[in-house]
Amino acid sequence: MDTKFHPAIAAIKSGDVEGLKTLVNQDPSLATARSSKSHPTLLQCVVLDAIDLPNKVELTKVLIDAGAEINGPLCAAASIGNVEAAGALLDAGALVNGTGGWSPLEEALYWDNDGVIKLLLYRGASVHNLRLAAGLGRVELIEGFFNSDGSLKPEAGKIDWPFGDPQTSNLAKPIKEELQSKIEAWSNDSREIINNAFVYACMHNRLEAAKLLLQKGADINAIPAGFDYAGTGLHYAALRGHRTMVEFLLEHGANPTVKDPKVNNSPAGWADYGGHKELREYLEQTAQEHRSS
Repeated sequence: MDTKFHPAIAAIKSGDVEGLKTLVNQDPSLATARSSKSHPTLLQCVVLDAIDLPNKVELTKVLIDAGAEINGPLCAAASIGNVEAAGALLDAGALVNGTGGWSPLEEALYWDNDGVIKLLLYRGASVHNLRLAAGLGRVELIEGFFNSDGSLKPEAGKIDWPFGDPQTSNLAKPIKEELQSKIEAWSNDSREIINNAFVYACMHNRLEAAKLLLQKGADINAIPAGFDYAGTGLHYAALRGHRTMVEFLLEHGANPTVKDPKVNNSPAGWADYGGHKELREYLEQTAQEHRSS
């Protein structure tokens, strides 16, 4: 973050509640100002970098009480699985569905943070688009996003992801350019939206949701938009170690030799990265058999 924030960051990382409080009292703008680099605000710094500190909620409340913006930090807490900070932010009035567009629940689903997912649902988060319904396995809601003729309703939503508008972020220029080029390639046609939701079903091991989305036209081998590390449903099921989903996908025609476009790796490689040795070996054998057939 910018130099003016450095003493406060030091207090945060050392868990010095009284030190942070003193600094904010001396310069109240520390709580509300935005940085031009790294984390945009001190409160985002707290929820992301103080997650392992026992007094992270007390640190969070110092900045909340000083008037810090709380909706962005709620999404940040969802991204890293900081359940305690997310609870404090919701108690302080953070909007459980966010301020429009990408919601805290979507953030938690994208990064697979079950504790925050459960908290947000308990606190009333809505399941308001197809990818949310798919990731949560809400089959009855998935059906509701389709018309009787099988076409997709507008309420199913559009492709989106955690990175927002790269041009307004504090990301390094090469990363901004990479993300922007991906956004510009999104078609947002119905098939792409369904394929995007299908990957959410696979990554969260929602077997019935995956079955339904295949019936609705999902391409089992698609690498859809809406992910930085884009992959097929099989890639994401392998990464998360979901053996039952992996077997289901293979039985229904998933190609175990497909490589992702970012790191050029197969589902077996993603399983290995996720620490799932037996699943990696199974996928390697399946891929070899696929190539021999």
